Amino acid sequence: MTNQISRRAFLRGSLLVTGGLLAACAAPAAPASAPAASSGGEAAPAAAPAMEDILLRWDTFRSPGTGWNEERIDTFMQANPGVTIEFRPLAGSSQQDNYAKMYAAHAAGDLGEICAFDPSHFHFWRAINKNIIMPIDDLVAADATDLSEWYDLFMSLQYFQGKLYGLPSWGWAGFDTLVTNAAHFKAEGIEVPDVNARDVSMETIGEWAHRFYTEGERFGLNISHGEAGVVTLTRAFGGDLINEDGTQCTLVDNPQSVEALRWAYKLAVEDKVLPATGAIENVGAAQVEGKLTLNWGGSLNVRNYDRDIKAASADPAVAEAWQILLPTLPDGRFPSQLRGGTWNIRQASEHADVAYQFLKHIAGKEGSISFNLVSGNFAAVRPDTVQALIAENPIHEWFLSSLENGIAAHAPANSRGREYTDAVQQYTDLLMDPNQPVAFEEGLQNLQDNIQAVLDMDPA
Repeated sequence: MTNQISRRAFLRGSLLVTGGLLAACAAPAAPASAPAASSGGEAAPAAAPAMEDILLRWDTFRSPGTGWNEERIDTFMQANPGVTIEFRPLAGSSQQDNYAKMYAAHAAGDLGEICAFDPSHFHFWRAINKNIIMPIDDLVAADATDLSEWYDLFMSLQYFQGKLYGLPSWGWAGFDTLVTNAAHFKAEGIEVPDVNARDVSMETIGEWAHRFYTEGERFGLNISHGEAGVVTLTRAFGGDLINEDGTQCTLVDNPQSVEALRWAYKLAVEDKVLPATGAIENVGAAQVEGKLTLNWGGSLNVRNYDRDIKAASADPAVAEAWQILLPTLPDGRFPSQLRGGTWNIRQASEHADVAYQFLKHIAGKEGSISFNLVSGNFAAVRPDTVQALIAENPIHEWFLSSLENGIAAHAPANSRGREYTDAVQQYTDLLMDPNQPVAFEEGLQNLQDNIQAVLDMDPA
């Protein structure tokens, strides 16, 4: 793997190197056969060789319905006559359902040439071990691609056992911030912390959960029970959910992790000031409507909140986008879970060289910028993209510090991504349920045991 990003490397800009398709993208001309003699004894002119049509299929659940996929396909096909990209959107009920669809398609011999098995959804290594996606080192070398166009941090996620398997798609710091409605703070006469400050304590956040709570009208704080939320919750107190090796759940035996879950349990189950699972149908909409003050989310959620307020022309006295960052840890790091995705090429693809050029088309500067602004994803994976996003909306500058000094995600060593994320969500829901409460120690042990049971499973 490449080294993780340094502060200087993160802030350094990078120019995009552009270029057309490799010459290899065009099918080679068939050798001309000997010219047939005409009735007059003269050789007839040889016919021009026909250009072979190339069809590539793109299977992804990323961004269907936004127009981004179609725009990337159209611009690529216009520049490369003879190449057809067929977009086959995956529409499972969850991200993990869509990975299951791709595994099934691969087993049936019908997986698209362009696909994505994201590291931070814990499927990247499994897809490599099952020989589903191919290394692209030779394609990168033949194209002389400048990999410094992408941040080292997100490029490092594309490697496994010394080989490169993709180009970065999405990337952000995970649930590293409280998405904040500043209007509620102003109404209460509370000064909103600076968007870059990290001096608000977890104790104060708990106090705000109470202060901004109004029964039947507004929740002061929402905490996600998903894996991304629970990991960052434990890290905010100096603990973690699983170890770096991805083999052990570290809840029960880590005092900091226990403290983190106890803090959330008190607010949710004992004090009943957090929304129970299902109590808020749409968290984003509730925050725009002024029904939620603090949503423990991430940079993508902050940006979307700002976008949705503007789209709704919301009254600034009802909703104003802000963020409050989690407090710095004693070791100087920032509580977060640095995450990222990848674009891959299916193993044994007949036209891997053309597929690689399409990967560059969707992961390059223009593709990455529109991936953010058109499709609504968050891909802080390239210096030129980040600078373009800041120019479009200065709010993007709020998100740099967590990327500079965040904490990497830990993945299950057995690649049991679906089972792992399902266990975290299901048993955190049970632990934090105020309607059917369980004793804290019992609920925490159940969460620990069920996560460990997944980590103990045979490799996927």
